[in-house]
Amino acid sequence: MTNRSDAAMIAMMGALGWGAGYLFSPSGGWTVIGLASGLGLGLLMARVSVRPAVGPSIAAGGLIGAWIGREIIRALCLPGSCTGLEIGGALFSGFGSMIGIGLVVALVVRSFEEYREGGGRL
Repeated sequence: MTNRSDAAMIAMMGALGWGAGYLFSPSGGWTVIGLASGLGLGLLMARVSVRPAVGPSIAAGGLIGAWIGREIIRALCLPGSCTGLEIGGALFSGFGSMIGIGLVVALVVRSFEEYREGGGRL
């Protein structure tokens, strides 16, 4: 059903999900939830024929953006006092970084396709 590139993308998404679960809560069961979510998202991406270079890079950018947003809010608040703001900051910065990285990845992939179609001449 899936080829090697789809299997690689599913594995990368599973690893990203596990890493996200570990990054946000290393002592809880979030690593298992993250792994399951990543594998599920990878299967969905393979089903709708997302390119293996595009899906994981956008997901990784979103996860890193969410982590940075959460850590910024965490640095500004007292420990344990701004949980809602941490979640909001993570969602806001994660969504923004996914959009930004998604645009850059889409433009780069399109430019590579145009370069290949043109015979590789500049």
